[in-house]
Order: sequence, then C-alpha cells, then structure tokens
Amino acid sequence: MRAVALGWAALLACSHTAHAELAAVWALDDGTKVNADQLAHPLRAGNAVFSKYPPLVRLFAARNETVAFQVILQGGAAETARVGVELANVGPIRNVRTTDQPDRYFVGRRIELLKELYLPVKQGSKGFVWRAGSAAEPSTAKGLVPDPLVPLRAGERFTVPGRRNQGVWIDVYVPRDTPPGTHRGTVRVSIGGAKCALPTCELPVELQVLPATLPDVSSTKSMLYFSGHPEELSLSPRYFGRGAKVAPKVFDALVLRHHRLARRHRVELFAGHDKAPTALMKELHSGRAYTAAAGYEGPGMGVGQEIYSISTYGGKLSGSQVALWTSWFARHAPKTRFFLYVKDEPGRKDFPEINRVAAAARPVLSFVTNRFESGLEVDIYCTYAGEFSVRRMAQAQKKGKHVWIYNGSRPFSGTLLTDDSAIAPRVNPWIQYKHGIPWWFYWESTYYDDFQGKRGPTNVYADPLTFTNTHGDRLLGDGVLFYPGRDRLFPKEDRGIDAPLPSIRLKNWRRGIEDVEYLVLARQKGHGAAVDALLRELIPQALSDETKVGEAVSWSEEGQDWLAARKRLARLIAGSAGGKLR
Repeated sequence: MRAVALGWAALLACSHTAHAELAAVWALDDGTKVNADQLAHPLRAGNAVFSKYPPLVRLFAARNETVAFQVILQGGAAETARVGVELANVGPIRNVRTTDQPDRYFVGRRIELLKELYLPVKQGSKGFVWRAGSAAEPSTAKGLVPDPLVPLRAGERFTVPGRRNQGVWIDVYVPRDTPPGTHRGTVRVSIGGAKCALPTCELPVELQVLPATLPDVSSTKSMLYFSGHPEELSLSPRYFGRGAKVAPKVFDALVLRHHRLARRHRVELFAGHDKAPTALMKELHSGRAYTAAAGYEGPGMGVGQEIYSISTYGGKLSGSQVALWTSWFARHAPKTRFFLYVKDEPGRKDFPEINRVAAAARPVLSFVTNRFESGLEVDIYCTYAGEFSVRRMAQAQKKGKHVWIYNGSRPFSGTLLTDDSAIAPRVNPWIQYKHGIPWWFYWESTYYDDFQGKRGPTNVYADPLTFTNTHGDRLLGDGVLFYPGRDRLFPKEDRGIDAPLPSIRLKNWRRGIEDVEYLVLARQKGHGAAVDALLRELIPQALSDETKVGEAVSWSEEGQDWLAARKRLARLIAGSAGGKLR
C-alpha cells in the first residue's frame, strides 16, 4: 500500500509539473506573425481581440466570410507533451460530419484548427523585391518565423517546446444561414486530456455576426500559377516520388484539391499547359468542381473558374487551335476570361514576334508580362508591381487595352515573401481596389524546385530560401504559398496528407480580399466618402506614380491598425441593425 501511495504521489507531482510547463496562453488576430522565439511579445498582455482579465476573444464577421485568430501557447522551462487545443463550436457554427479524406475535407467544415510551423530565417531576402539596406527593406524580426499551417485532426495532441511559442491558427467560416448577433464558444487547451492550470486555458470566444453577407464572386480578382501538370518538377515528385508513373485520374484529383484550397481562400489557380480543353477544365469552369457533391463547401460554391491561360509562360496558336479554344469556351464556359500567354517578361527585340503571334491568335486575347508601351500590340499588359503606373493604365484603357498587375515590390506594393510583415499580402487587394486594377497575378505558388537558381528541390519546411537566380537574387518563400502535404523527396517532412497545405501569407491575402468586400458593402450603404477617406488613410501612396525606389512603405505594418480599419467598416455596414460592435 505504501508503494501504491508513493506511486500516486509521484504521478500527481508529474501531472502538476506538466500543467506548469505552459508559461502562458494568449490570443491575437491574423495580422501579426509571432515568432517561436518572441517570448516577450508586446501583444501578449492584451490586444484588440484578446483580453486576459477576464479571458476573452472578441471577433466579428459577415456571413460567407472566414474570420481567423491565433492562440499562442508559450512553453515553460521544459517541453510540454500531449497538448490539445479544441474549439467545438461558436454558437450554431460547428463542423458537421467532417472527414480527413482529402477529396471531401471541406464539406461541413466550418471550424479549422491548424498548427503553425516555423522556418529558420537568419538572412533576409535580397534582390528586386526591395532595395537592400534602404528604408524599403522590412524590419520584421528574424528567427523562427511561422508560415506553414498543418491541420490538427480531432483529438490530436502535440508537444510545445520549452521556452518557445507554439501557435495554433483557427479559421471560422460563417455560413450564409448564420443568424446575425453574438455567438459564443470556448477554446479549450488541455494537457494529457486534462484542462491546463492557466486561467486562459479556457478562453471564451464571442463572435458578432454582422447583418451582411459577402458575395461568392470577389470584387478583386487574384490568379496564382501552380505547377498543375504531371511533367513539371514540383507536384509529382513530392506526392508520388521522382520518376513515378501517375495515373491521370490520380493526378487530376490532386489538382482539384489545390483548386478547392484556393477557392476557400478566394483566389484562382491556373496551370495552362494543356494542348486542348480537357474534362477537368469543364468541371472547374462550369463550377461543378465546387459543389458539395464534388467535395467542396465554402465561398464560391457552384461558381465556375473566371480565368484561363493558354500556353502559360509562352506559346502560339494555329488557326485550328484558335477555333478549338474559342468554340469550347463559347459552349462550356462563356463567362471565363481566357487568353494566350504569348511571352513572359519580353525585351523590345521580342516585340515584332509577339505582335505577329498576338495577331494570329485573334479573337483569342493575347497576354504578356510587360507594361503598356509603344511597339507592343497585345490585349492584356500585366505589369510588374514595381513598375505599375495608374496613369499608364488609363492611357491603355483609352485604347481598349487591359492592364493587370503581378507579383510585389516594396514600397510600391506588399510582397508575398516570408520575411515581409504579416499584413503585406493583405495590402495588395486594398491597392487593387483603390486604383481599379482588374487582376493581380502571382507567378507561382508551388515552386518546390528552384530550377532557375539550379539548386534543385527545396526542403520547403526547413529552408526558407525558395528562389534564387544567376543575378544574385535570393528570396524567401517566393513562389511558395501552398506547402506539400506529402513529401517523398524529404521524407522527414512528410505530413501524411495527400493534399496541399496553406501558408500564413495565403491567409493574409484572403483577409485583404475580404476586407475589400467590406469597402464595397460600405460604399453600397451610402458611405462612399468614408470609404475613400479610409483608402487614403490606409494606403497614402503606392505604385510607381506616387512612390520611389528605396522609400519606406506608406502604410502601417501593424496588424492591429488594419483590424481597427476593418472594424470601422463593419460599423458602417451594420449601422443600427448590428447593435454595438465592441
């Protein structure tokens, strides 16, 4: 009996020690990255969504919107094992018959918890995205920077390292039928299945749902290239192994999973290497790929793809091919904007050939990544963000041309690099809306093989450097907004998920896209002057007409300021019907 008593005493002592190992549990919104080694973060004591005394997380959202926040678990003197984080519901918002099967993952999934993974950032990016050493270079902290997000399965437990932060990202999708008003839930943090000892280990959540619904088709359009072709260097080797023979149906299923993840984040993916229209294209552009029957729920259900690129990064069309593509889209996807990607980043010597190819392709629209200028006769000029001129866009539009924008460059726009601030991707849709730019193009989202720098496959979960070239550019996270759920090339990093995983940068791009819908709704409510004033306040200067190389960005890089702006818009939208928005 004495031995049994001593055993119980030892067990209780161990349990007490385990509970004490979490030094803090706190929360914040989605606009700030908290590094794993930032233990004395200034927002830990309280911020615009989190109150420590009494513990509370306050959120607001419209219907058909995804609102996100982070729970930060700070480890104590030693690691804490078997930690769990749960959020069962927020009022009527709960998961309904969900599955981890990748082809039906989003069906019924309203609440998603994702574990933040960290990348060791020792040296920042350098190259054409900002002038090194100038005021344009971001001052974000180096260290263990969060970016990859891995879904936490129901009941999953994990370890929080000692003297390290471990973030858990929480997405709450608000269905269209959610009643307006305040809905409540509780984030519960446990250790070994038991509640941990800190007061914030049970963290009440209040979500005020506005009397407004975001549209399924976003006002700002965003298109991301991805390596969605079996012969490319990125997807097949990661998911199936180098040189593996993959059945077309198996690869198409993987492609669809990428499209569905993109749709949940309100962006469009394209690859565009097919020689002729395919059955998969028909599913995507008709909208059938985005139905519950096909394995999707969320914003944009049943809505077809809006964009298609033929011969991405360079090609030409014969007369028969022109007839094939135009007739197919007229019959199956008449609302889709499709174009021939004639050439990428051409020089002036290329202009005569581009003009010839573009003329031969008509009535198919022609597209190049170049600014509008004399001597180049195409239909769509997609201009690098660092060279984009609103005045030049207006000149092109008077001639019946289209001008789009691509990538990012400080201080002209936000970038999509890992070592930029969290809100950097969020800024771009605001710039896009303010200046009426139709589409924002990002050059690649699954760039897992740095062939341009001849470095070969990148271990994207361990090496933040993803893009290099012969000009000496070294960019962190460039071309990677989706992480591979499988990794046959780096087996230690294999997450065991046969689907792409999101990044924090992708989440912040979505946040900006949904912010713009608040701007649109507020304008529709008659608050146009307030919207214009807020745009001038949040984005005083952007693009090449107003900004010079090496200057500091004109906007705040504090996520709390952007949250405050979103709240101001929410009050305009809700009016008296929404009650008091706290």
